[in-house]
Amino acid sequence: MLTTIQIAGLQTFGYHGLFEEERSLGQKFTFDIDATLSPAPTHRDDRLDASIRYDAVVDATVRLASGMKYQTLEALGEAVAIGLLRRFVLIDTITVGVSKFSPPTPHTLSKVGIAVRLARSDLADRPTAEALEALV
Repeated sequence: MLTTIQIAGLQTFGYHGLFEEERSLGQKFTFDIDATLSPAPTHRDDRLDASIRYDAVVDATVRLASGMKYQTLEALGEAVAIGLLRRFVLIDTITVGVSKFSPPTPHTLSKVGIAVRLARSDLADRPTAEALEALV
């Protein structure tokens, strides 16, 4: 059986963006996470070791998102995806969506965002979350 943990609308404040004003003043970001777990035969036994704690995923996401400043949403989303895959061994594939509500554009829009999808097998050539955080 495949199980996907879904976290929608996680709001954080961060200092990411292309322009210096975005990186110095900060702005609100929203994360949507779909984490597909390694196959489990059943969840009827109601054991946590066949799943992951949602609050731990939320806490890790907030920590990863505040660990560095990124110019692009793509880099931020990838860093969070890598960090979550490395932190939670039961996650097999993950999609991390990142949106911001105040993009510096003269046009009216409600938000802009991206989604990054990674599988555990994609980690071989990517730096660890600890290595990314060490650059801070």
